[in-house]
Amino acid sequence: MPYNNNPTRKEQSYLEDALQMENLCLAKCSVYADQCQDQALKSLLFEVAKTKRHHANRLKQLLGQQSNGQASQQYH
Repeated sequence: MPYNNNPTRKEQSYLEDALQMENLCLAKCSVYADQCQDQALKSLLFEVAKTKRHHANRLKQLLGQQSNGQASQQYH
C-alpha cells in the first residue's frame, strides 16, 4: 500500500498536538536539568531534551511538507 503524503486535517491536528507536547517536555527537561545537582541525572535530562528537540524538528518538517511551510513557520 503506497504512503499517502497528504494527511487529513485530523492527522495534521495530531501532528500539531504532538509538536506542542514535545516542546513542553523539552522545556521541562531543560529546566529540571538546570536545577539538578546530580550530574548523572542532569546528563540524562539533557539527553532527553536533545531527543525531544529532534522529535520536534521532525514534526515541524512533516507539518511544513504538508502545508507548504506555513505550519512550520508557525512553530519557530
